[in-house]
Amino acid sequence: MSGVLGATYMTTARAKRLPGRLIYLRHALPNIITASLTVSGLLLSGMVAGTVLIETVFAIPGMGGVMVPAVGAKDYPIVQGLVVVYALIILGVNLIVDLILVTVDPRSSITEG
Repeated sequence: MSGVLGATYMTTARAKRLPGRLIYLRHALPNIITASLTVSGLLLSGMVAGTVLIETVFAIPGMGGVMVPAVGAKDYPIVQGLVVVYALIILGVNLIVDLILVTVDPRSSITEG
């Protein structure tokens, strides 16, 4: 946030004597939201992948608790199925984050030209 607020375009907006509310809402907020949404999506994906470790260490029943014994028993169909489920969850999280980013900041969409 401090990087965005110290950027040259923010200094230019202040030099133009724009109201503070307009500076923050129109210039700073889209850039702050895009960065924080991207980082949150990566963190959420990491937390989903970390459930394997957490469920194993704390003996919580779940997909991660099933995966570790399946790997030890070389039960490949279960491991492959769970890896696909985890991959779909992570892809879904990334898709939702990307759709929110396009909604918040239309400049981040893929356009021709």
